[in-house]
Amino acid sequence: MFAGALVAATLASCGHEQQVTGNFDSEAMNAMLQTESQFGDIALGSDSWEVVICQIPRDTTDPIFEPGNERLKLSSADIVHELDPVVDYFSRWSNGRYLPKFTAVNGVSISADEKSDVCVDRALDQSLDSTRGVLVIANAQHTETAVGGWGRPGSPCVENCSARLTRRAVYVGASDFMPYWNGHPPLDLIEHEMGHALDWPHSSTSVDNFGNGVYDSAVDVMSNSAAPRDINSDERNAPGSLGINMYLAGWLDDGNVALVDSGTKSFELVATNTGLVVDGLRLVLVPLNNSTVISVEVIGATGDNRHLLHDRVVVHQIEVVGMNGFERRQTVLDADLQVGKSWSNGKVAITVKQLVTTNSVSTAKIEVRIAP
Repeated sequence: MFAGALVAATLASCGHEQQVTGNFDSEAMNAMLQTESQFGDIALGSDSWEVVICQIPRDTTDPIFEPGNERLKLSSADIVHELDPVVDYFSRWSNGRYLPKFTAVNGVSISADEKSDVCVDRALDQSLDSTRGVLVIANAQHTETAVGGWGRPGSPCVENCSARLTRRAVYVGASDFMPYWNGHPPLDLIEHEMGHALDWPHSSTSVDNFGNGVYDSAVDVMSNSAAPRDINSDERNAPGSLGINMYLAGWLDDGNVALVDSGTKSFELVATNTGLVVDGLRLVLVPLNNSTVISVEVIGATGDNRHLLHDRVVVHQIEVVGMNGFERRQTVLDADLQVGKSWSNGKVAITVKQLVTTNSVSTAKIEVRIAP
């Protein structure tokens, strides 16, 4: 349980209300929850996405596209068929609380002098009222130096979550769906950009890397999403999500999170990639000031995280920045804290006392000490 008085927040959502409660003595955490409340139930329940192919002319002047005549031949229905692992990924990580639903619709096109962003605008303009996001795949590949794609949650959702109104979208080039993948496309980029559409930020090993396109953390879908594939070329999913993203999305409960603001306390943490049928804490949060908290969690080296090879305790600094969740700065302080080791910044010390796996469930005993 969190320390402090019970706080109840009513979230504005798409036509109904959802109650989220928490015990907070942290302005930073309250600010994060308030930010996410703007988007209502964006990360809960069935989420309707239209899949749209955008036709790129062979004489396009947009430098994001690779020169040449090669074009994706798959239809939007073909793409939907290949997205089943994405649905499974989010169903697993949300503990069954979030389920994207992809539907194939008619394609769009741009002219030679139009940019790739126009693809998304046209897909949004033609989308149905019931559609909450559009996933647009250009039928041309991006250059090696261009970004693979992008995602956004759109404007805050108050009463009408129609993507045509919010402009919620994900866009990617054709590379991950080209024939050389033999019908077994990597989906980590799609999962990363869908994370942005859930209002999740990037993470990095250095605060100086934010905004510089440096994705260097292997423990988070919102950093190096291809980390599993870097170890095993047959892997197709991204790593899992950080506990803070899962909690703010409503995928973890208040009872799975503890907040420590003084003294020395011990906790037993269960790995974040463990279903909620297993009781226990998933996340410990330590406020540093009114805008920053430290998060501590266990990541088990199984499933989407088996590329990590061994279980570990992971420590992040989470800083509230801007008006949206995807602007938060989530910096890795220690990506592989092992038994007998500590991380400290002089004010807060985190020590791993035990790290074991029993009946396929990874747990860690940790001590959090806050200097007076």
